[in-house]
Amino acid sequence: MASESSPPPPPGGGARYAIIGVLLLVVAGLVYYMMPKATSSSGGATETTVVPPDAGARASTALVDETLDIPDEVPDAWVELPDAGAARAPTRRPIVVGSWDCTGDLDRSAITSTINEYRPQIQACYERRLKQNNLLQGNLQLQLRVAQSGNVDAVQVGGSLRDREVFSCVRNIAARMRFPRVTGGDCAVVSVPFAFTPRQ
Repeated sequence: MASESSPPPPPGGGARYAIIGVLLLVVAGLVYYMMPKATSSSGGATETTVVPPDAGARASTALVDETLDIPDEVPDAWVELPDAGAARAPTRRPIVVGSWDCTGDLDRSAITSTINEYRPQIQACYERRLKQNNLLQGNLQLQLRVAQSGNVDAVQVGGSLRDREVFSCVRNIAARMRFPRVTGGDCAVVSVPFAFTPRQ
């Protein structure tokens, strides 16, 4: 009777065990290096230094400056803003604080001529901001106090446009405006409305 023999093992089975063995060695090496280091004493025995969990961190005094004075914490400065739903008053920032009760007068045609001379620059203030916010629109009220010499000595800007950069730009242009001499008083007040809407 012929003896039964088991089939020969498939080729390459030993390579699989070799790879598994190498991986186990790598993992064992990593575990070894991650464990706390042991220090050897004079008697050859090893002892492990254990840090109690409640031990606080100690700073090295080698670089500590004992004369260093650290001031107390100062709370941040902040301004409480009104509720977002509440209506805000238009921004008004005069260049020079003073009385706006002027008794002088300026010729209406001179006012129109001067404003029209600066109108393209004022329009450019709006159009620069319109490139960043294509929905920007509203009214701007420009109020000027003109000294007797014809120089603008105070500016106020307000209106529904409510864009700080446009307001600031318009204020700077208005401060450079030159009118004819004021008659009948020491100063005159000029108020000019502008309406800004995106071009269709």
